[in-house]
Amino acid sequence: MKSNASPFIIWAFHPSVVNATLKITWSEKVEYVTNNTDSIPSASGVYEILGRKKTDGGYTRRYVGNSDNLREAYAKHFSSEESNEKLRQFLKEKKSFFRYIKINSDQIRMDLEKGLYSKYRHSFIGNGKTPSGSGKYLNISVEENNG
Repeated sequence: MKSNASPFIIWAFHPSVVNATLKITWSEKVEYVTNNTDSIPSASGVYEILGRKKTDGGYTRRYVGNSDNLREAYAKHFSSEESNEKLRQFLKEKKSFFRYIKINSDQIRMDLEKGLYSKYRHSFIGNGKTPSGSGKYLNISVEENNG
């Protein structure tokens, strides 16, 4: 009797759910003004832009990003090269702060950016795209210490 079975074996790969917890310590807050550009390192890392809350005087995240050069990222948000009009207007009109973490690894920077966005859902998403992470982890949690 002849078999109708396919001669091909199809392997289905189901990646297991991989979780990561990233523990970070932020730098001190730097007021977001043009003359503070030189106080930001040229190192690669993850950064966030904070604004003051009107209600309790605390801070709220407005933007999280990652960059090969933190100083260039700091300066770019002020410039006409900034495509995120909502963020650029916020920086011109409101008192805001910048803080960062130096990280050399592209993968860790991407994952940290995704984890911070997932945790806080900051309001000024760059280009309307949420951070994708490196793809290595499905769920990323972040434990923070303030510098």
